[in-house]
Amino acid sequence: MIYIGMDISSKSFVVHAVDGKKRRIFKGEILPSRAGIKNLIKELGSHRKLVVFEAGNQLKWVAQTLKKLEGVDIHVVHPNEIKWINQSSGKTDKIDARKLAELARADMLPRKVHIVEGTARQLRELVSARQTLQSKRIALVNSIRGMMKQEGYKLPKGFFQDPEWTDRVKRLKIGQAGKAIITSYMNSIESLAASEQELTAQILEIEDKDVELLKSIPAIGEITSRVIKGAIDNAERFDSKRAVSKYGALTPRIYQSGDVIHHGRINRNGRLEVRRVLLQCAHTITRMKSYEARPLREFFERIKRRRGKKKAVVALARKLLTVAYGVLKSQSVYNPALLVAKAV
Repeated sequence: MIYIGMDISSKSFVVHAVDGKKRRIFKGEILPSRAGIKNLIKELGSHRKLVVFEAGNQLKWVAQTLKKLEGVDIHVVHPNEIKWINQSSGKTDKIDARKLAELARADMLPRKVHIVEGTARQLRELVSARQTLQSKRIALVNSIRGMMKQEGYKLPKGFFQDPEWTDRVKRLKIGQAGKAIITSYMNSIESLAASEQELTAQILEIEDKDVELLKSIPAIGEITSRVIKGAIDNAERFDSKRAVSKYGALTPRIYQSGDVIHHGRINRNGRLEVRRVLLQCAHTITRMKSYEARPLREFFERIKRRRGKKKAVVALARKLLTVAYGVLKSQSVYNPALLVAKAV
């Protein structure tokens, strides 16, 4: 077996390869291309190979290329799982590649990153692109609000949804420069909203059995079900409800010193899009009166009395995620009679 550590960047891939006896087989750089990867694997001969690299924005094509090569296994690690490399003194791309190769040879690699494919991959990419458009649109909306505050105005409710906004801008008692800026921003906002709707339509076109199961859960609708499906992909890859909660960025940070344990703010190391949509669903659950939503709402009320509304909403969002995990793992629709709400 040959163990290959690869540090990936846009300019080059730094590679360090060792065999089972820790003898260095390769050290150097290769072109950041499919041809460069294929030439490296060919040069290293017919021995089976394990390639290790950190997850990043080139993960998709690098993994796809390596998976097609005979005799090659891959192990993608999350950067947060090997912070000691990033925080160590004398950090260079060469050192990173060498440490990855040595960890692989010693069988000390952290749990590998799950690489999604198929429907889940499509959903992840579409949801991510939609979120990018939303963020840019909201940023422009906030810029206009900030500008109007400087002028001493507060925009009327529904201004950004009003098809007659151009007439409203003309009637504003501000300078021509301000009107020109607002008009330009509003044109961009409309364009972003149209593109966002196109991506939403493409997301909704994706059908999947798991999506239908998730929609049986109260407050989880067309978009949220697809966001969860794209993130979780296969429920069997999680060891427990706690693991899936952490993956959904819905568990608190834990600080321990001796016998003292302190729970801090919610950890952001996870799928933030999952947390975002489930917090919205949790707020919806608190207003629902249906039989299906009753156990979840009672769970919320119990936590609210003890720890306050904000923490109760987060706890309810986490509960929704674990319910979704149970539905996907059992491949059965949501059944409120089977749900026993427990405070966490």
